[in-house]
Amino acid sequence: MSYWLLVLLGLLCIPLAHKMYTHSAVQSSHTPANHSIQHLGVIMDGNRRWASQKNLARSWGYRHGTNTLRTLVRYCLEHSIKIVSVYAFSMENFKRDPSEIEDVFKLFVEEANKSLPELIEQKVTVRFLGDKNIFPQSILPTLKKVEERTADGSHLQLNVLFCYSGRQEIISAIKTIVQDIQEKKITEVPDEEGFKKYLWTKNIPDPDLIIRTGGCKRLSNFMPYQATYSELYFVDNLWPDLTTHDLDAALNEYTKRTRTFGI
Repeated sequence: MSYWLLVLLGLLCIPLAHKMYTHSAVQSSHTPANHSIQHLGVIMDGNRRWASQKNLARSWGYRHGTNTLRTLVRYCLEHSIKIVSVYAFSMENFKRDPSEIEDVFKLFVEEANKSLPELIEQKVTVRFLGDKNIFPQSILPTLKKVEERTADGSHLQLNVLFCYSGRQEIISAIKTIVQDIQEKKITEVPDEEGFKKYLWTKNIPDPDLIIRTGGCKRLSNFMPYQATYSELYFVDNLWPDLTTHDLDAALNEYTKRTRTFGI
């Protein structure tokens, strides 16, 4: 694949994206009076620190974190939030100790199977977003089963960002666009809306609010393209300690903000 073709594509996308955004932003610059949240993003940070503070194995931090995730799902259902995206495992996490990674994957399979009946009953659709080429083979059957069994859920869409990198998501989209142009599947460089369809998130609307636990004030490669105009809220509590009061405070703060989308 030509390096210069990639560069050219990037340069072509800049004015097209600007033009498309200028038009769409004017149309969507008014936030509803009730400041309702359609899409909530959550960076679940602090599992390992939580375990360390309690002199427990790191796996216990992840295990307690799954309880918090259940609380989050119920909270979204109760507050009519239609989409929630959680940052579960990044590509950078593969640099951690292999035994820790193995524990995470084992816990994932265990908790996914344990939670599946409740998710179906709650009418929650589960999607796993990330680079599926590097998903561990040991968990693929579980991923497929959960996605298929929850496909008809209509009350909430739970997006689990797994083996995810926001930068790699953008690079992957550009490579696919270049390939489609070379194979004449498309004849034009896509505009902003067309580009979104090449992302792993595809047609999912951008997050309205992103909450990060654990006290750090950064996005850490979480949906960088989609988060451009998301409101950000940072919580000092570590992820396993997150409470519904923290979520209430985040939503209350969100209602006080005026979203201008850069205008």
